[in-house]
Amino acid sequence: MAWIKRGLLFLVILFALLAGVIAWFLAGLDANQYKPKIEALAAEQGIALTLDGDIGWQLWPNIALKLEGVKLAPLPLPEEPLLQADKVAVGVALMPLLKKRIEAKEILLAGPQVELTVGKDGKGNWELISDAMEAKAELEKQQQKSQPPKLEVPEKEAGEEGSSELHLALEQLRVEDGVLRYTDKQTGTEYAISKLHIGADNLVPGGKPGKVQLTAEIAGSDLPEPINVDIHSSLAIDKGLNGLRLQPANIELSSGEGAKAEIALRGHVRREKADQPWQIQLNLNTEVAPLTGWLAAVGSEYKAQSASALQKLRLESDISGTDKQLKLDPLQLTLDGHAFNGSASYKAGDVPSVALSLNGGELNVDDYLPPPVATPEQDELTADVAAAQPVPLPLESMRGFNAKLDLTLDKLRALDFDIDQPQLAININNGLYQLNKLAAGLYGGQLNSTGVFNARGKSARGELSGGLTGVEISKVQEALFASDEPEAADREKVTLSGKTDVTWVAQTNGADSLALQKNLHAAVQLNAAELALAPFNLEKGMCQLVSYAEKTAMPEKEWPQSTRLQDLRASVNLDGDMAKVQAINAGVENIALTGDGTVDLEKQKFDFALGLALVGDKTSGNGCSVQNDRWRNRPLPLRCKANFNEAGATTCKPDSRRLDDLIREELKYKAEKKYGDKVQEKTEDLKDKLKDKFKGLFNRNE
Repeated sequence: MAWIKRGLLFLVILFALLAGVIAWFLAGLDANQYKPKIEALAAEQGIALTLDGDIGWQLWPNIALKLEGVKLAPLPLPEEPLLQADKVAVGVALMPLLKKRIEAKEILLAGPQVELTVGKDGKGNWELISDAMEAKAELEKQQQKSQPPKLEVPEKEAGEEGSSELHLALEQLRVEDGVLRYTDKQTGTEYAISKLHIGADNLVPGGKPGKVQLTAEIAGSDLPEPINVDIHSSLAIDKGLNGLRLQPANIELSSGEGAKAEIALRGHVRREKADQPWQIQLNLNTEVAPLTGWLAAVGSEYKAQSASALQKLRLESDISGTDKQLKLDPLQLTLDGHAFNGSASYKAGDVPSVALSLNGGELNVDDYLPPPVATPEQDELTADVAAAQPVPLPLESMRGFNAKLDLTLDKLRALDFDIDQPQLAININNGLYQLNKLAAGLYGGQLNSTGVFNARGKSARGELSGGLTGVEISKVQEALFASDEPEAADREKVTLSGKTDVTWVAQTNGADSLALQKNLHAAVQLNAAELALAPFNLEKGMCQLVSYAEKTAMPEKEWPQSTRLQDLRASVNLDGDMAKVQAINAGVENIALTGDGTVDLEKQKFDFALGLALVGDKTSGNGCSVQNDRWRNRPLPLRCKANFNEAGATTCKPDSRRLDDLIREELKYKAEKKYGDKVQEKTEDLKDKLKDKFKGLFNRNE
């Protein structure tokens, strides 16, 4: 064992001698000789670099060049540093150092603090440095153009006497307890990345992959809870710094309320040459749970109706393209078990473009909507609507980008009704929104619509056309006019049922929500083979008209509380809040229905003037008969007028004012028939007497 002791003693003595030689060598090498040159080089780039302490050597655990009290600021504002660090140590390789050549192998930053500030003028403090760099580059470019070419003399090769160079072959990077602050004085927002620790090994270009680890905490003025970041990656750098390989990069985020997110990236980013675009090929895998926790973490108070909603999000995609144009294909998105497949893309430029295409199964939108609030009384609701202020359209933010959206689902449930196979296709071109397709199985029928919305001017203009075929009108009424309020005992709810076809053409313009509503103009055409209306009985109304006109008794029978309209056709013109219903034509048993009316959407009331004409001997098989032939094929007036919440079985009544005119005409007809020309002579005599008596009141121009 003696030889082992002697061997160890020899190694200790050898190590001590070697350490002594290195210490003697470093003592004779003054690193401060680089200090003025480093500060001058920084100043040429518009950077005020301050080294408060001397540049010294660190012998343990590695040989390193040590700087203390480092500050970096824009040259015009040297007292407002962007970066300051308690200590910066640059580890160097031993053998190049023996040849008086410094080769950096390791960099350590202890307590670095970065301050980024956007002033009230919207300019960032870092822009002072970037502007200075750009100005210097432009000046050098101009000087090269104006000066004659110089004779290039080869520099001394490395290793020659008097040569002292700094080479970067970085094997390790360490950042300890770093802080990065961002302050925007325009918006009053502040963000800070603190507790920043970075460890990276083997960052030598062209070398083997190294390990990278980063941990930090992110806090902000609008973040109730800080967000913790933990990054682990295996990373390799290509020669010439023209490539980066992630094998893979795992990113973990966490915050209060149990919010967690995991992001995995695998692939590479590289370019052929320095002046060539970056080529990107990555695989992305992301899982976020629960989403409700992340909403709370960013300060949102949004709550969904369903407790099972917004719990889990998963995203998988292959990312390919360049730094100017990216594509995500295929794109697989899963939200709470709802799966979507498709693709997405992004294109940079003066007007950036995005595109998204998704196909999915069933989605219940109601689960993701906020819980319903208590419905106010009708008077309160009307007052709230009247007091509502117009909301300006965000025209500026609606411009400046291009987008394309294609969405197809098997089934969508929204507002308590089902939509089958909805399809949506929208193109956005710098403020011009084109609805190329809106199709769905809706209310038992088929919806198809197209339109355009132009937000390029000071106000917006919109056009919409389309139609619903075979729609069940009762489902439309239930969806649009549903009410949880019980009906009064003496009034039944007005209902419509049956299938109908509806087509429309609409246009509007305005700079706010109220203007869009007030300037809305639309033409609607409605056609229905059979439509049931309750609790109105128009045949009963016809019999009441006949009874009133002929002074006969009403038939004693049980009248059903509904009317079946046959071959209904109607045209509706909508101007703002007023809908004018024109050219109503329909059949009710042996009755021909015609008429028109208005619907005031703002005041929520309607007023229809109808004409009922008997086309046979009786209104129906067991209805009432008309004794006088002159009442047949002649429209008898009926008026339906009420507020929406007051409509009932007694809403439609004979229009006595218009009916009295018809009766007077009938009496006149009977008198003329009985007395013949004598009635006309008597009438003319009466006119002459009145004319003489009130001479000057008539025929003033004679």
